[in-house]
Order: sequence, then C-alpha cells, then structure tokens
Amino acid sequence: MPTSKTTTSSEPFAELKALLLPSLAAALQELPAAEWERLQEIRLRIGQPVRLRLAAGERTLPLLWQQDWQERQLMLFLHNSVYAYEEQLRQGFVTLPGGHRVGLVGEAWFTEGELRGFKHIASLNIRLARAVPGVAKPFLPYIVGGGRVLRTLLAAPPGVGKTTLLRDLVRILAEGEAGLPPLNIGLADERMEIAAAVDGCPQLPVGSRCDVISACSKAQAVMILLRSMGPQLVVTDEVGSQADCEALAAALNAGVSVLASAHGGSREELLARPWLGDLLREGFFERLLLLKREPAGLLTALAPAAVYDGQGRQLC
Repeated sequence: MPTSKTTTSSEPFAELKALLLPSLAAALQELPAAEWERLQEIRLRIGQPVRLRLAAGERTLPLLWQQDWQERQLMLFLHNSVYAYEEQLRQGFVTLPGGHRVGLVGEAWFTEGELRGFKHIASLNIRLARAVPGVAKPFLPYIVGGGRVLRTLLAAPPGVGKTTLLRDLVRILAEGEAGLPPLNIGLADERMEIAAAVDGCPQLPVGSRCDVISACSKAQAVMILLRSMGPQLVVTDEVGSQADCEALAAALNAGVSVLASAHGGSREELLARPWLGDLLREGFFERLLLLKREPAGLLTALAPAAVYDGQGRQLC
C-alpha cells in the first residue's frame, strides 16, 4: 500500500538534481545559495542558452542547449518509459519526484483529431516546487470567519506564489492549525502541482486529512470527491472554465466550502472572464484575495494586495 513520500532531503532540490544531465547539473552547481532560494524556472530551448527565471529577474547561463541533450534530458525525466507518462505528456507536462513540473512543447501530434502529445520537443520548462510551511498563516484572518472557512478565491499573475500559498492553507486547515477543528479536505489537483503526487502519494505537505485526486480534470475530480469522500472543504487551482465553475457551484449546493485560485491581476480582470466572472458577480466567493510578492522576492514575502468581500467591497 502506498505511503506518503513527502521529501525531506536537506539538500535543496536533491531529487531534481539527480535527474539532470551532468552538463546542466554542473552549470547549476555554480549558482550561489541565495539564487537557489529565488530560482523558479529552468528553461531549456534547443539552440539557445539555458535561462533561469528568478523571483526578481532572469539569469542566462553560459551553456548552449543542444538537441541531443534535449532528448536525453527528457528520457531521464521519464525514466526511459514514455508509456508510463503518456497521459501527462498529452497535457504537455511531467511531474517529477519532489513535485517539480516539467512543461514541454514542440510539434503537436494528433490522432483522429485528438491531441496525443508532442514530438520533436523544442522547449522544456522546469518549474521548481517548494513547500513553505507557515507562509499561509498571515492569510488565515481573511478566509476564516464565523467558525468556518469562507468560500475564497486567490488570484494573482503567474509566478507570484498562488500554488505555494494554496498548498500551505490546505496543510494548516487539514491539521487544525487555523483555530478551527481539523477539516477533511478534498483536493482536485489536475496538474499535480499542489500535492505533487507520485504513484498516488503526495510529495509535498498537504496535511493528514487531505484526499487527493490528481491527473484528472478539476470538474470531474470535484464531483468524485463530493460523491465519494464527504469533504468539508474542496480545494483546486486555476479555475475558469464553465465545467470548473459548475463543479464549484455543486460543492456549494452540497454544503461544502471552496478554496480555489485563478490567474488574474485585478478584480476587474477576473470579472471580465466568462463563468468565473459570473460567480464573482453572484457573490459565490465570500472572499477574493489578490496577491502580491514583496520586493524581497521570496515566497515568504507573499502579501495580500487587496481583499474583497462577496459584495465586491474592498476590505483592505
């Protein structure tokens, strides 16, 4: 029976480093410790230098990425088994031990009009996953009220730290560290970024009362969780489609609270989106938290840029 394999290595990103080609690993080894703390992405494009996305800018490594390296690197990530990762590849990503996610694009491959994956992979984007226990504690007063978790939407542009915050909120609420009794949580982790499950086991801490469905559409996962697991709180990320929003509404009708995230830099931007904007206008979300990262650039520097209630009134 699988057991939790949440990583505890004292060396930063040890699982990831073990899967990198020697040339790339050697180049990254030269990074100062402070840059590892701010490193968010490693971008590998054939014929281009390796580029790193940091919390506050970009760094280019003196390493020109080669086509044969791309193929070898991808096979290392896949443990030489394309078949085992077929469904993830079809969606354009692979989740690695430790929760790191590798996005990939290239020439699309279709069968009978259905996207089956990509061939001739031109670009890989390694997004580093971090658990930052405690980062969510300052946000609890905004999402807990009346002895329960308010229906909450977290929003920010990509790269600010929504997933990191969402993960720690799940952990805190599942363990009863929010001034509430511990909650049974249903987590719809479609892209396997929140719990980063490998072989069904979370690689990152989401608490001992969290039931995870991964690699399944959010809408399907939410409905399965409602029918099968009796959650007190449903959590998912990057909502926006009609199916996503209908599933969240179903949770409300079942008496279950919701915690979700979405891409967006302002309330006006979110209101302009189909379906998600409707939920906001109807007051479905009792709290909207727009996030920002303080100038330090670290995930521990996350802060609310603005907080709104269900009627659209700005609280801070």
